[in-house]
Amino acid sequence: MTVRLDDRLLDFFNRPLMCIIAVADETGRPSAGRGVGFHLLEDRETIDVIFSAWQWPRLEPCIRKTSRIATTFVSPSDYVSFQLKGSATMRSTETSDLDRAGRFIAAATDELESLGVSRPLIAPWLTAREARVARFAISEIYIQTPGPLAGMLAGARSQ
Repeated sequence: MTVRLDDRLLDFFNRPLMCIIAVADETGRPSAGRGVGFHLLEDRETIDVIFSAWQWPRLEPCIRKTSRIATTFVSPSDYVSFQLKGSATMRSTETSDLDRAGRFIAAATDELESLGVSRPLIAPWLTAREARVARFAISEIYIQTPGPLAGMLAGARSQ
């Protein structure tokens, strides 16, 4: 079963965001890393997430072996956060992915800098070196914004 992002969630994905990718290997050992870009497909049920295999070498092998992924997107200015989970595959990295990563990194850097974080401190967090792309069908969406709704299913329609 997949879920379709509603208009409110689509609006959220147009903000400057940070992204954390979480996976586990076949034994259940967890691993996490930062995403440096994404692309929501037209169906609103599928998302491509870009990460650096150089910086986060365990992500790709775990996705290839288990096909499972969770990504948490956070708006640094107000901590509004959503976690998307689903079944993933790796796909070839294209020029458009590198362009998306560049825009994501620039927007996240500008947003963090506006909040008082210096560029030299941010730079090591966000790199598209050896960029990889995980495509996944969204099966669950959770509110992760701190507060009384944290951990609850977000408003999305089942398909």
